[in-house]
Amino acid sequence: MKTSPLFFAACALAPFMAASHAAPQFDPTGFELRETKALSISVKPITSLSTQSAPNASYRIVAEGITLSSEARQPTAYHARQPRTELSESHIWRVQDQPASFETTIRIDRFPKSGQPVLTELTPETDAAPLLRLTLDGDRVVLTGQIENASKNGIAVGTLDKTHEAHILVQTQPDGRVAVSVNGTESQLHLTRQALATPVVFRTAPMP
Repeated sequence: MKTSPLFFAACALAPFMAASHAAPQFDPTGFELRETKALSISVKPITSLSTQSAPNASYRIVAEGITLSSEARQPTAYHARQPRTELSESHIWRVQDQPASFETTIRIDRFPKSGQPVLTELTPETDAAPLLRLTLDGDRVVLTGQIENASKNGIAVGTLDKTHEAHILVQTQPDGRVAVSVNGTESQLHLTRQALATPVVFRTAPMP
């Protein structure tokens, strides 16, 4: 896999704006917008979306990035999915293939009344358990997933700043080494052996 394009992530149940510190121009190449309703998923190439959107739309593209929002409710139908809006890579790859990296800046405007917002994740395309997931616990950014020697409660890898913003950089190596930086706090981790061969995508995952 080539180095991933910049990843502009979404946050659980909360509108936000995402923009990269390294590249101020929003470049959504290689990503698609996924809108999950109670019983269906709509997928659109992000480059096909207009720079404008309806007032009540779940997304809005602006010069600095994209704003996303999701409904704060659980589905009532059996086997239904929680409504959410997310950006997802449009191609599948494996960690063991070659080095990869992604970088994003996320600012959260509103928080859910309960639950832990998901900032971003490295996840199987099948929506199975993620290899890596960055969530919020208060102002702490917590990493969970298929990490060696990690507790089920995850590992604190940084904090939001005073403006509720997180600048996130994640780099993976074919041998499973993972470097995570959140607002300048750096962490070195290692994926489990099984995770290396799993087909995955970088994705946002708004959910409580």
